[in-house]
Amino acid sequence: METEIDTPKVYTLVANLPKIFTNTVKILLQELIQDETGVVQVLASDHINLNPSGGFTPHHLSQLLRDEQVPESPFLGQKIALDINRELANDDSLREPAFVFVTVNFIRETRSIFPPDEPTPSRGASGEIFQRLADEQGVEVNKNEIQCSICIEDLSKNHQKIIEMPKCLHRFHQDCLFEWLGRQNSCPLCRSVPYGLDQETES
Repeated sequence: METEIDTPKVYTLVANLPKIFTNTVKILLQELIQDETGVVQVLASDHINLNPSGGFTPHHLSQLLRDEQVPESPFLGQKIALDINRELANDDSLREPAFVFVTVNFIRETRSIFPPDEPTPSRGASGEIFQRLADEQGVEVNKNEIQCSICIEDLSKNHQKIIEMPKCLHRFHQDCLFEWLGRQNSCPLCRSVPYGLDQETES
């Protein structure tokens, strides 16, 4: 048997606070293990509290999470910020200051180890996918271009090649995206899968 950790699962709830308070984010971090039968057990849990005085921006939340030594801080900061701002935009009754409760589940799954004479399915993208993305999806960036949500650096601040995902059109530094896709076969933001990679991994 072997154990692998999946991309964290994030669940976010937003509520109003009285105006005398400041924005507050309470995060429950849970490390879970799921065996091949689907049974889930909690290995460890922890609570952290954040007071994002700089607002609910991906960069600010990622930095606060990094200060708390939370794993995968760039991804979590981006995901939590997107969830919060989506809630605030879609619900007219919500406003800042806000209280945000977030559950982050780091799920470790136990899987069988394949014998040497059997092919092991790849969880990440292949070299062919990388080449196709590099050849077909490279784009130019503007001075006001958004951040790469993987490294949380502005896309326009360096000379790295920028890749636009073919389905969802999210943009990332090529090096950041290829490193991510080597581990996970989907977009870091929306889980859209490039080309037919989802069908390839299922087969």
